[in-house]
Amino acid sequence: MPRARHGRLTDTYVKNLGPKENGRERIVRDGALPGFLVRIGARKRSFELRIEKRPRLTRPLGHWPDLSASAARRLAEEIWEKHRRGELIGAEKEKTAETLVSTWPLLQARLHDEMRSHRTIGGYGDLLNRLSDHVKGRPLKVLAADPTIMEREVIRIRELLRDKPRGGRATATAAARFVSVVFRFAQKRDPSLTGNPVSAVSTVDPKRRDLPILAASELSNWWADVQRIRRRHHHEAHLFALLSGLRRNTLVELEWKYLDVKRRCFRISRPKGGEDKAFDLILSRAMMRCLWRARRVGRRLYPQATRWVFAGPVGHIRGDALPKDGVVANHALRRTYATLGRAAGVPKDSIRRLLNHSGGDITDHYIRDSGLGRLQGAEQDTISASIVRALGSPRGLT
Repeated sequence: MPRARHGRLTDTYVKNLGPKENGRERIVRDGALPGFLVRIGARKRSFELRIEKRPRLTRPLGHWPDLSASAARRLAEEIWEKHRRGELIGAEKEKTAETLVSTWPLLQARLHDEMRSHRTIGGYGDLLNRLSDHVKGRPLKVLAADPTIMEREVIRIRELLRDKPRGGRATATAAARFVSVVFRFAQKRDPSLTGNPVSAVSTVDPKRRDLPILAASELSNWWADVQRIRRRHHHEAHLFALLSGLRRNTLVELEWKYLDVKRRCFRISRPKGGEDKAFDLILSRAMMRCLWRARRVGRRLYPQATRWVFAGPVGHIRGDALPKDGVVANHALRRTYATLGRAAGVPKDSIRRLLNHSGGDITDHYIRDSGLGRLQGAEQDTISASIVRALGSPRGLT
């Protein structure tokens, strides 16, 4: 790394500096004051102090020419002096007191920048609210130094939800996982944070052996029960969930503007995992007919909500309202879709793609689903045909 001529960074020297030939940032160190340097980019020249002696410290000082080289040097010398006396410096003093509450807004902003799903971000917010003030207000250093704090918190959450069907295990595990995510994010901002606040508890969801799923022999009775639901606009939502295998929130938030009739697909722009996981849902003939029926029902019952495929009184129907119809719904239908697809002879890898599941290997980075339209269309037709037969081949579905 080059050093300034004559040993010191000056305004004249900094003015004449430029980035490297390939446009990458150039870093020039001061030859007199250890750790004092200037970073030369395409648009900015920034002064910075990097103290390698423990406790290590990296501190931006300001941008040239708003901050002169001499003024930046004085700031760097003051920080060095405080460091030698062992004083905590500015943000480092604040970091020792950072808590889950103070760190969450910063993580939330980062997740928005990364275009993570709003449901993911909202879920994290709910988990923060689930934690007690005793935990939320503790400095992260304290949580990491004593993992039994989170161990007792997990016990408290499970005791609070002990009457729920799963006894609060999943919620308690999710809360511990949230604390782990926040702590890892804080560690990136403050490398002096060590330890693991959730080392005494599990952050892996407990395995369930009671996950509902419909067998092919049960589908005809299920369809008969769906037909008896009073809310007519829910009929097609349940059927499309079965034919597509879509997750609950993705299903109810479908918008007509993302339908491409010519390519026979629906663009799912913000699935679970955010925009990076966007994909095209290939539509079978049965799925297309289901959509047209949903459109007719929606326009007749809720003409003010023409934006949504599955319209409701206040926009789209609510995902948590579907199980209240008294029939197997939501993720159970997703599992049924995958099971019947495999039974119909569709390869497991194809089902994974149709469900937009992560996984696979490095080869997947070279494969574009847009080039598999005909193949995936045929496989989707195969799965739909198998489902319709299991429903009893009712008229009008194909």
